[in-house]
Amino acid sequence: MSSSPYTQSFSQKDVEDSQIKINAYENEYIVNSVDYTKNIFKEPIPRISSYVKNLFPFIDWLPHYPFHLNWLVSDFITGVTVAIVLVPQSMSYAKVAGLSPEFGLYSGFVGLVFYFLFATSREICIGPVAVLSMEVGKIITRVQNKYPGEYTGPEIATTLALICGGIVMGIGLLRLGFIVEFISLPAILAFTTGSAFNIVTGQLAGLMGFKKQAGKHNSTYQTMIAFLQHLPDTTVDAAFGLVALFVLTVWQLFTEYMIRRTKHDKKKNLMWIYILNLRFAIVIILSTCISFGIIRYRPRVPSSYPYSVIGVIPSGLKHVGRFIPPPGIASKIASEIPICTIVLVLEHISISKSFARLNGYRVNPNQEFVAIGFTNLIGTFFGAYPATGSFSRTALSAKCGVKTPVKAAFSGVCVLLAIYEFTDAFYYIPNATLCAIIIHCVVGLLASYKITTKLYMFSPVDFIIFIVGVFVAVFATIEEGIYFAICASCAQALWRLCIPNGAFLGRVKVGKVKNPVLVPSTYNEKVSETSGSEISITMDDCYKSSNNEYTRSINSDNYVYKWVPLPKDDFNPSKIHAIFVNGQINIEQPPTGVLVYRLTESFIYTNCSYQIDQIIQKVRESFRPFNSDRERLWCEYKWHELDWSKFGKVSKYFKRSHVTEEEQLETIDDDQDFQTRRKAYEESKPKLRVLHLDFSQVIGVDATSIQSLIDLQFTINNHVGTDWELHFSGIINPWVLRGLIHGGFGKPNDEIDRNHLENNFIAQATKDSFLSKLIPFKKNNNDEIDDVENRKIEEFFNGELEIGINDNGAMYPLYSTEYPYFHLEIPSYSDYTD
Repeated sequence: MSSSPYTQSFSQKDVEDSQIKINAYENEYIVNSVDYTKNIFKEPIPRISSYVKNLFPFIDWLPHYPFHLNWLVSDFITGVTVAIVLVPQSMSYAKVAGLSPEFGLYSGFVGLVFYFLFATSREICIGPVAVLSMEVGKIITRVQNKYPGEYTGPEIATTLALICGGIVMGIGLLRLGFIVEFISLPAILAFTTGSAFNIVTGQLAGLMGFKKQAGKHNSTYQTMIAFLQHLPDTTVDAAFGLVALFVLTVWQLFTEYMIRRTKHDKKKNLMWIYILNLRFAIVIILSTCISFGIIRYRPRVPSSYPYSVIGVIPSGLKHVGRFIPPPGIASKIASEIPICTIVLVLEHISISKSFARLNGYRVNPNQEFVAIGFTNLIGTFFGAYPATGSFSRTALSAKCGVKTPVKAAFSGVCVLLAIYEFTDAFYYIPNATLCAIIIHCVVGLLASYKITTKLYMFSPVDFIIFIVGVFVAVFATIEEGIYFAICASCAQALWRLCIPNGAFLGRVKVGKVKNPVLVPSTYNEKVSETSGSEISITMDDCYKSSNNEYTRSINSDNYVYKWVPLPKDDFNPSKIHAIFVNGQINIEQPPTGVLVYRLTESFIYTNCSYQIDQIIQKVRESFRPFNSDRERLWCEYKWHELDWSKFGKVSKYFKRSHVTEEEQLETIDDDQDFQTRRKAYEESKPKLRVLHLDFSQVIGVDATSIQSLIDLQFTINNHVGTDWELHFSGIINPWVLRGLIHGGFGKPNDEIDRNHLENNFIAQATKDSFLSKLIPFKKNNNDEIDDVENRKIEEFFNGELEIGINDNGAMYPLYSTEYPYFHLEIPSYSDYTD
């Protein structure tokens, strides 16, 4: 190790002649558990006050509301428009849930009136949605089939709102909203697309008038088969359903075309947006008028009508009061709670975050959990069923230019007016028209081919998760589809965490050239074809910068070393998993005796063994063992080493599977026996001097990984001896630094006793400091060193020291001089010469 810059020997004269003096930095503070605890509990009163205040975000902005007339106007128009869409949608979605239409109105009213008190999103609209309504309907069906006659549909639905709302609100109050991040985009797309298929197929029978004959089925494909089998049973309902669906579709296509044409004219563009979103109200009003004209003089006996209508809807809030769940219902629907809760938060958080990003602000997921949890809890006093954010109504709210969450209050007033004043008119609404509205709304949830293509371009693995998730949702159940998508996404994350793409690095010389001429690749081909003959390059052959100054030569002093993955290293990931620099650049191997490895992901118990094994295998194959005469382990023998001549006549039937690398060495005499040749080959390998671990991508360690590093050090010691150094760079987390220091790293590699490792979970840091051999020097007039008690001690650092310079030009160590093997970046190791 005499060539190592950290182990150079200095004479007393060298010390005396030294003129550069750096202030030692030996007492670098190491973070501890007390710091962590103090950080959690620091400033408790202001933090509690801030916590309580954040529960009611309207405290900040609502006092400013009366002074902004444009806020009031925009919110009023948006609120009325949203209510016009919500009323028919809420009644339709209540039917999807298997409930009477009034329950959809109750849920819509509660979601609008109370949400804005806690909201951090101005666009989001709470109320009944198609996917959640479908899930509630399935839960009601399953519970009633399992316990016939015990519970009514509204009791089950309101109990779901109570339990799910309490769970979600608890998550928000405990500030655990980050758990929603475990649900990935492919899982969301698979769920919404599969649910959309299920809802559409489930409404087709009602659209054609034979819903009872088709029955209910768990799987989407079974529902579609039943629909096709009963097509001959089509009734007059199809006239209302198909016409309404046709009008809605044509209306949407035409108005969207006009919106695109008038995108540069704000007034006309907004007018067409309003016209687009009035389609639901107009279609349902026209259908109701036609239905009223047909059956107004008939007896009010729905079974005698030629088509199906909604029927009697109670006027007013008939179910206001404290909700008392029936005894035992909670335990009987417990298995249904997870999927309902997932759906409840899935749509709301994804929609609110998306619209917030598009409009330049951010939502607080924890506060949104509190908002929808509180809304659903309050909804139980009104007989409401679970409600969450609606994509279609949220998009409408954004297009109408909403300013604040108060728009929800205006919408709530309009819905309340409908509940008290328009229920008599709702009697005549054809059910087929509601089915058409549901189908028209839900089709927009299907992932388009553009989204699917982009998903494939973004990540093929996510694309596969999405496609398989949709197939599971269609051919099995929606619940199984979303569980598959979530589990597959988690498995993908665990795979990346457990099988990281760590890489061994090499060096590349990097220089900077000012204002270069970028010659097309064909230029290099011309040069090679002409073999050095003169070539004329015109201005058209080059890409030039605006500045006409061109650099003709590069000073070699301007080069610096950068570390990049080695593209041809057998231990490194392929180009499918890692990117490498331009293949025409010469990527140098590290200096002789140096091995650099970049770890990825958090270096924790799930992946530390994988990466440690990679390093150990590389060291064993690339570096010289300190004892070439050692007895080989049984597991080190290979099939191709067999000397088949010892097997007599049988040997002619066997051949070595391949020629080994050591046999290809020209410097080794092939006449020698295998063991002699192997010993010569091992002694020809370089000696390991530095193993450098790049921690620039490591954000955390644990006890398992630190112990693995200690085991790594011990294993390498057994193979190459103790005359090597373990360096680290790019440490970004103080807890990582703490773990390494307490693991004994950052200092010279003292020999580790095997029993000490086996008897201790974490090996203690070496007690002898690297600076213990620093030479004190302070001379008196007699050229003799004073006694320690009577002199100022100055220490000479035995090796290279990374320093930084402050504003005054003074030099200070970057890191503690107690731990010289911790670096800011990977050193070039240019001083390591053979």
